[in-house]
Amino acid sequence: MAVKLWTVHFMRICVANLLLFISLYVLFPVLSVEMADRLGVPVAQTGVIFLFFTLGMFLIGPFHAYLVDAYKRKSVCIFSFALMVAATVGYAFVTNITELILLSTVQGLAFGIATTAGITLAIDITNSTLRSAGNVSFSWVARLGMILGIILGVWLYQSYSFQNLLSVSVITGAAGILVVSGVYVPFRAPIVTKLYSFDRFLLLRSWVPAINMILITFVPGLLIPLVHPFLNDSVLGTTGIPVPFFAGVGIGYLVSLFLARLFFMKEKTLRLVIIGIGLEMLAMSLLNVTASVVAPSILLGLGLGLIMPEFLVMFVKLSHHCQRGTANTTHLLASEIGISLGIAATCYMDMDTDKMLHIGQMVASIALVFFVIVTYPYYIRKKVR
Repeated sequence: MAVKLWTVHFMRICVANLLLFISLYVLFPVLSVEMADRLGVPVAQTGVIFLFFTLGMFLIGPFHAYLVDAYKRKSVCIFSFALMVAATVGYAFVTNITELILLSTVQGLAFGIATTAGITLAIDITNSTLRSAGNVSFSWVARLGMILGIILGVWLYQSYSFQNLLSVSVITGAAGILVVSGVYVPFRAPIVTKLYSFDRFLLLRSWVPAINMILITFVPGLLIPLVHPFLNDSVLGTTGIPVPFFAGVGIGYLVSLFLARLFFMKEKTLRLVIIGIGLEMLAMSLLNVTASVVAPSILLGLGLGLIMPEFLVMFVKLSHHCQRGTANTTHLLASEIGISLGIAATCYMDMDTDKMLHIGQMVASIALVFFVIVTYPYYIRKKVR
């Protein structure tokens, strides 16, 4: 009997992951702008919450292994999901910058546990012969949730109130909890483990590709906040319908799923990543010279769709036996750091359009050179799978 990857329970954990990322990223384009307006402070101050969100992920990271080994992994996932939803509700009652920073830190902490527990559950319910394919699929769905969340956040904020947006985030998160609760996980006796360790948090062997991943994801991070309304002023043909920038990114991301299948040649990873970063550079260049955001957004989505799965494969191949979960978490953490730094940089510097695009082009160029000269040779030399 053939072993299937897409079982009912694997599909459920993927849907839950999709909903988790939508619930979070629906907030990312608008949170700094809305909170600055509510608290009467510059966006430069509220943008710092994205750094504290990342800090929260780092603070809980060393305790990941203990939590998922000492307690039921599904229960840990559900509890952290619920904590993230509770933090989202808290944004409706923020009255000062200190409360905002505390909420974002708690949300980062909860998101860090939820994603790690989700990765562990996905590995647990996947047949050992299909785990690499499962890892890529699970990660791909997460990035799709990120893009869909950004699109939804921009549209809701432009068409409805911030309270409506928060409601959608909370409902999506609650739906994710229900989906996770329906995942069947085989019984596993609790393991006595150290309270504090880097297991399932950081794969130290992958520090080089992690730096590269931060550089790559910093670029789309620059474009997420609504500090740049020009990105959402483009209209579809003669219809007058506004097209959010990340709607085009989503289209390109979906197209990449089919395009990547055309590459069967040797050194596939090298070629796909070079093409992907090249498309990211081209997208930033086109934004600088054209009034329409449609073509650049599609190219950016296409580039990210080619890059992200290949980097995940590199992280996994750099990991030793039983470090697959750690490799997945490190890949996720590096990309979240890059995105958060990009958002924070945009908010902090309150950049004009030309400056923002110039920085994006420069960072993408550095990422490409770094990959060819440093990351790929390091990967070939150090991979163990």
